[in-house]
Amino acid sequence: MDSIAHYKILERVGESRLGEVFRARDTRLGRTVAIKVPPDAVQKNPARRDALLADARAAMALSHPNIALLYEAGDDNGLAFLACEFVPGDPLDRVIAGRPLNPRRAIDLTVQIADALADAHAAEMAHGNLTPEAIVVTPKGSAKILDVGLARWTRADGLSGDEAGDIRALERLFVEMLTGRPPSGDRVAPTILNKSLPAEVDAVALKDYQLAVTFAADVRAVGAILEVRAEAADKSRGGPIPGKPSRSKAPWIAVTLAIVAAIIAAVWRWVR
Repeated sequence: MDSIAHYKILERVGESRLGEVFRARDTRLGRTVAIKVPPDAVQKNPARRDALLADARAAMALSHPNIALLYEAGDDNGLAFLACEFVPGDPLDRVIAGRPLNPRRAIDLTVQIADALADAHAAEMAHGNLTPEAIVVTPKGSAKILDVGLARWTRADGLSGDEAGDIRALERLFVEMLTGRPPSGDRVAPTILNKSLPAEVDAVALKDYQLAVTFAADVRAVGAILEVRAEAADKSRGGPIPGKPSRSKAPWIAVTLAIVAAIIAAVWRWVR
């Protein structure tokens, strides 16, 4: 296969539940994309084919820096295909690789993912299959969620999932990043599994959240506390590093974020 529509195929990069995946060149816009070609079970079933394209076209409305964009859900002489943002990097499961991440890195990635989910949920769209394999960490450290809104095509059970399921999955990802292992069974405080963690992560990991936006705010608040401690460590070593911005506002940031989160949550419930 040399091309699909106006996309020049460069190489086959793998296979997903959405079908074969190719790196390709958009000859109209001059950008590199990922082309996903659904399997024959979809291609040869008109009803399923049309349903996939309809779901994909709805997902095209999402635009967030931590969501891999879906550019086109098209047809080339009867061949359905999806043209997506090509995201270089490693899947989150490979980044974790059974080892705890630095807590501040785990917090940063978690906030990015939570912000992306909040944006999708605001558009009444869930991911529905949020696993470490569904998230790519780019060479610059950004998290990118793949295939948002296409869960019934990426899940083995064919269910679409919902917002509550996304949040539970996000809570599990947070614990896995902090401890290096996915949680199983009853919830356990992350500090029991990784004694080097700050105690503040336990309150977040053991709480049931209803909204991704409040989860993000609480994780940000923990990050602010860690910034305060890092500043104290700087001072104990002889003062702040010249040219490095002060972190002294971090406690106020944490308080402000908690207040804002409460206001957002109240407004969200009211408008819905």
